[in-house]
Amino acid sequence: MYGYKPEDLSLDITHTSYSNMAYVQVSHRDVSIDFLEMPGVRRDGKNIVKGSRVYKSHAAAQKLAESLSKLLDRVHSDGEMETYTPISDHTHSNSPATKKSK
Repeated sequence: MYGYKPEDLSLDITHTSYSNMAYVQVSHRDVSIDFLEMPGVRRDGKNIVKGSRVYKSHAAAQKLAESLSKLLDRVHSDGEMETYTPISDHTHSNSPATKKSK
């Protein structure tokens, strides 16, 4: 059913979104991942957080985890991964530093 030649595959991405946080839940049937846009927007006294939920089989989730791990290890070892370095409290800047590690 999923056998195809790479040249026969044509992606049709109909929706894109940004996520800087994910919440993962595992049940006996599947895995669900909530991709969230934090911190959200304050409206009517509540923080409204946009997100998308994706359900995956255990096998598909395991494949995703393995692929992400290998890819992130490679990008990190190549020195191309953006890293987060918090600025210490005694500085005057309120924004964290983000840079590529080399």
